[in-house]
Amino acid sequence: MKYLLWLWRNMAGMRGKMSLRIAVGIGQVALALTMVWLCRYFIDTAIHTVSTTDIVTTIVELVLVVSMNIALRQWYYYMTIRDTTAQANSIRLRIFGHLLRRRIYDDTPLHSGDITSRLETDVSAISESVGEIIPQMVVSTVRLMGAFLLLYSMDMQLALMLLLSTPVMVVMGKAFARTLRGMTHDVREQDSRIQMLVQEGMEHNAMLRALESGEWIIGQLNGMQNGLLSKIRRRTRFTLVVRTLMAVCFNYGYLLAFVWGGLQLQAGVITFGVMTSFLQLVSQVQHPILDLMNMIPKLIHTSASIDRVEELEQKAAEDVHITGKRMEGSLGIRIDNASFQYISGDHDILRNFSHDFRPGSRTALMGQTGAGKTTLFRMMLSLISPNEGQMHIYNDRGEQQEVSPETRSNFVFVPQGNTLMSGTIRYNLQLANPEATDEQMRHVLHVAAADFVFDLPNGIDTECGERGIGFSEGQAQRIAIARGLLRPGSILLLDEISASLDEKTEHNLFSRLFESYSDKTIIMITHRSTVTSLCDDTIRIGD
Repeated sequence: MKYLLWLWRNMAGMRGKMSLRIAVGIGQVALALTMVWLCRYFIDTAIHTVSTTDIVTTIVELVLVVSMNIALRQWYYYMTIRDTTAQANSIRLRIFGHLLRRRIYDDTPLHSGDITSRLETDVSAISESVGEIIPQMVVSTVRLMGAFLLLYSMDMQLALMLLLSTPVMVVMGKAFARTLRGMTHDVREQDSRIQMLVQEGMEHNAMLRALESGEWIIGQLNGMQNGLLSKIRRRTRFTLVVRTLMAVCFNYGYLLAFVWGGLQLQAGVITFGVMTSFLQLVSQVQHPILDLMNMIPKLIHTSASIDRVEELEQKAAEDVHITGKRMEGSLGIRIDNASFQYISGDHDILRNFSHDFRPGSRTALMGQTGAGKTTLFRMMLSLISPNEGQMHIYNDRGEQQEVSPETRSNFVFVPQGNTLMSGTIRYNLQLANPEATDEQMRHVLHVAAADFVFDLPNGIDTECGERGIGFSEGQAQRIAIARGLLRPGSILLLDEISASLDEKTEHNLFSRLFESYSDKTIIMITHRSTVTSLCDDTIRIGD
């Protein structure tokens, strides 16, 4: 029941379209039953009247019913594809947005490969259920009831005999469901692990080649894929056993109807038209039951997918309606006795850290790896919150605000290393400011000592590969710096931004940066003495 409730909640905006599809499906059922009645009438009545008018009229009616059924079937197919795709897009968009807002450093880490698998495989399974299986279940149920009632009106005993197999199928289906759900969950998990390995292998291709680990990784993937194949074979064998049992019941049920009809025909109890209707209606009764039973494995696959998607939704998220609180004037940030420890850690990364980064100041942060420099930046950006202590931003007018996700709009953050995404240079710059003009882009590229972009054949519309493939580390880093500078914040957080630059480029970068942003508060993580000499203050964390 919980899975049906989850699906119902996630059908918001699609319920009207689903109702229309169900109505179209029921229309197909009505036409199919009308076809049965017309076939019986044509064989038993129209032909025997030797009336050309009756024969032609019945043939025309049969043609119209078939034509309408074909039209409704194509319409139903079109709506199913359209709505299934729309549903998948809706769920994927919501989950993706949720993941982008989650607390990423004080929560259980998620592997990007696993997330990709869930957003593709599991969301597709769910959308198929919402867009295809559930409407078809309703239509099949209506079809079953309609065909049974029409068959019952012709032969009560045969209808009841066919109906007796239904409880057996339901009981068998429930036992089948419990086992299949566990098998499907194992298959999904194994598929996610394969996705993780493939994604990381592509991302670290150069490193794997340098280590000459390619063949070993290929062997690991082969082992995982063999494990997946084994799990799928086991699930398929189990499914085949159940499907065989159901097929035996339904095929012998049809044989029973055929023999029963033949005996009734021999005894003169029924006509040829009724015999034809028997065989059609038996199919109309059995096929919906078979369809419903075949949908059970898909629904079970869906329940496993819902569990995996719900696991993503349960991750803690920030308020989705964050409204940036921009402060006017030159800003500073004051930290009082801040301490922080990661959930997975066994000690404080920062302990009782206090400092006042005054408005317009330039401060260098130094310290050993793991001392807490990057953690301090994350706290300023409110990506994490201190376990103890307070943090406030303030301006030269005496106004102040406690640091929160809403104050993030006051910061410009440039992370360490190559953080470019696949797309054009323009696209990467627009990540910081979608409304940025070409003039603004040219300005920040110049400040970031990334003038080489202007000499490229396509300029800022040059394509970047994944993680900046096509550019050197230094070039990619300077484009990333330019991207950060498009942000309008008054406090610049720069994390080792010159680590991949030569001495001359580094000098040009900082000269232009300090000249263009002389009124900004600049806080830099660095290990270079040449950078610390440009600052007003140097803080050594962890000493």
